[in-house]
Amino acid sequence: MKKQNNSGHNNEPSLILTLMAASAAIGFAPSASAQTAVPPGTLGPPGMLSPASPSAPKASATMLAPAAPRASSSTPVAPRPATPVTVAPRAGASAPVAPSAPAAAAAAASPAPATRPATRPAATVRRAPAPAPVAPAQAAFRAADAGYKAYESRDFTAAVGHAEEAVRLAPARRDYWVLLANALIGAGRHADAEQALQRGEAINGPDAVFTQARESMRRAQAQAAGAEMYKALAANDLPRAIAQGRAATAFAPDHAGYRLALVHAMLRAGQFADAERVAGEAIAMLPDSAVPLALRAYARQRLDRFPDARADIDRALQQRGLAAADQRELRLIAADAALAMGEPQRALDLMANLPAKDAAVATRTAVARQSLAAGNARAAIALTPPAIDCSNVERTQTCSIAAGAPPTAPGYEAAAAGYKALEARDHAAALESATLAVAASPGNRDYLLLQMQAAMGAQRYDVAESAATAALALAPQDATLLTQRAEIRRRMGNVALANEDARAALQAGNLPPLERAYLANQLGETRLAYEQFAAANAANALPVTSLQDAGYAAIRARKDAEAVEYFKRALDAAESMQLKMDRQMAFDTRRTISEVERKWGVLASLTWRSGGGAEPGFGITNAGSQRTLQAGAEVYWRPWGFMNGRFVELFARGFQTLSSEGGGAQGGDSFAGALGGRWKPFTQHNVVLSFSRLFGKGVDADWLAQAAYSLDNGTDLRVDVPSWWTTRIAAEVGRYFSPTQTYGLGSAMFGRSYRMGGEQGQNVLFPHVFAAAEYNSALAEKSAVAVGPGVSWRHWFNGDKYHAPRSYFDLTLQYRMHVGGDDRIKGGYINGLISY
Repeated sequence: MKKQNNSGHNNEPSLILTLMAASAAIGFAPSASAQTAVPPGTLGPPGMLSPASPSAPKASATMLAPAAPRASSSTPVAPRPATPVTVAPRAGASAPVAPSAPAAAAAAASPAPATRPATRPAATVRRAPAPAPVAPAQAAFRAADAGYKAYESRDFTAAVGHAEEAVRLAPARRDYWVLLANALIGAGRHADAEQALQRGEAINGPDAVFTQARESMRRAQAQAAGAEMYKALAANDLPRAIAQGRAATAFAPDHAGYRLALVHAMLRAGQFADAERVAGEAIAMLPDSAVPLALRAYARQRLDRFPDARADIDRALQQRGLAAADQRELRLIAADAALAMGEPQRALDLMANLPAKDAAVATRTAVARQSLAAGNARAAIALTPPAIDCSNVERTQTCSIAAGAPPTAPGYEAAAAGYKALEARDHAAALESATLAVAASPGNRDYLLLQMQAAMGAQRYDVAESAATAALALAPQDATLLTQRAEIRRRMGNVALANEDARAALQAGNLPPLERAYLANQLGETRLAYEQFAAANAANALPVTSLQDAGYAAIRARKDAEAVEYFKRALDAAESMQLKMDRQMAFDTRRTISEVERKWGVLASLTWRSGGGAEPGFGITNAGSQRTLQAGAEVYWRPWGFMNGRFVELFARGFQTLSSEGGGAQGGDSFAGALGGRWKPFTQHNVVLSFSRLFGKGVDADWLAQAAYSLDNGTDLRVDVPSWWTTRIAAEVGRYFSPTQTYGLGSAMFGRSYRMGGEQGQNVLFPHVFAAAEYNSALAEKSAVAVGPGVSWRHWFNGDKYHAPRSYFDLTLQYRMHVGGDDRIKGGYINGLISY
């Protein structure tokens, strides 16, 4: 809005930028931490059994504490190898629960003290007054609080005692029963934990609190048993591995990884009949997987049921969608079975399409040819169980299988030591052993893959790349190995070659949609990534750890509604403890939903300052040179949605001087309005271009073009820390076309933000220092510079379960001292801004 040439000015942060930031629009660029899911198989801190609370980070109305302990990542517990531990919610300093109605009635019914005799004895002993009785509800609260504290310090025995006292005093408190169950599980008393939940349910009746607690308990029991099974397998303690495997499958009957690992343990222990039965159950669960078929084939062969074993192997080889590497392993397993059955020609036929230079193929081929030459088809090799890897079962819904290496193969002993060291996460020792194995048998693909994995663990990416390249020479179309080499090269900083491998993997096919989605994401193929995530979702093959990645892919593909659904599902998964997500990550996810869903907004401001000048966002305002009170308002609309942070907004705004001590235009005579549009052309940079038509009394009909930029850090609410550093740098230039006039603004604020009101606080105090500069081509003294201290208070509101607060009221007070140029921007400054 046009201003007389003698106007003063205030340099607050650019209102174009303020308007955009207020609509949660400027500079939306999802952070890496928010866009990248933690890799499957990574274990974070222990979780907890959850009462039926609205969200995982917050305490429900039945919990003692305002918040539960935070988890470090958004990754579900992987099937191996660590043992999860449940963590109870922490009791905090909330007010004690009021006495229950029965307790109050009991107190009312207590007999009154006996009346003293009229005649007092000659000598009276004075006694201290007896302590007031403690109401049961208060005593229960104190016991539960002590239980939470004991649990947090891992004193589970004490936690059990306090929790039992709490439920005795307040049996109607469901959260106390859940605390007792958590404490019993921490003490290893799982059966007692189940009984505690049953007792609580018998008293209070069945409801979601006990159902969710029981489900969480069984999940924790399954994870604990599964982890113990993997440890026992690594230690070759087969009886314990089988016992723990049975327990894991009992607690989690639908978990395919536990069942397949149990079959493997039974095969190693020689329990072939049981292994056949459990493998049959796994086949029913995974009808499209070749792994349980191959395991059952081995069991049947060891039971001398050769036709049945051959039928299982043939069926496994006929499964659709097998990658080249899986085909190789299955054919090697089938060849071993044929050699063990005394069918060397069948073994040769099965390996006919495999690379002859492959050391595993060459060894078996030599044995088969020796058997044929000797004319003794029963000269069989020793048959060892296939190896399985269930580390990615949560993502792929099955395990991978590998043929047992022939005992006589060169380098076998070194490779075995390498596998053992790799299992123990001793990557340096694993790499040393794997290197010896590869040296003894250079064409053994299994040894090369072992060397690659050990080198990656030891961060020897050059060795890992060489091993992957050698293994690819044996199977050039192995899409999975191409994907692995792409990741190795990306870690080495060789992005160009990494992208070549990723494209080759996509072209090779035989990859599930989820892996194709991540490859496309790395290549920047936005549409393909979105489509492949959607395909995985349609096939029920999208794990909760990939929901946020799918959401950001949908945003980049400008599918806002689908993106919001993915993010809401991720929040639901975190609330139900299927996904580990800390409080700040959950808040950032809610913030993303708020920004993507925003279609319109309203802003209004009231400003008192020493004089007029250029107003951020509004241009040159019509005010006097002394103290002025000015008001502005704007309504905006995004007709095409978020557009991956490159949205367009149409706006109508007005600005008016309410009072001016310098005699400038006031009231309706000072009104300046504008109709126009603005565009944010970059996703990751806060650049805004605006063009508007001006109108109003005392304002020349004119066009105004504006460009603004801001760099913000720490301006949003945070829930993970009570205070944080905050910086805001803003710049704006504007050009009037008739008559020609140019203005410019620049400002910087730096300080520390303090969240008030505890963990759930919605108020932020921001003391800061401020520097501002203004340029006006129509004034004799064109520039003005000022610095000074300031403080802002911001109240956030209008949030819910899925949305971070979308609105706020902001009050800023500053005192600006003249530094250079004109003194029109010095003095006091007060601004109130509401963004809705």
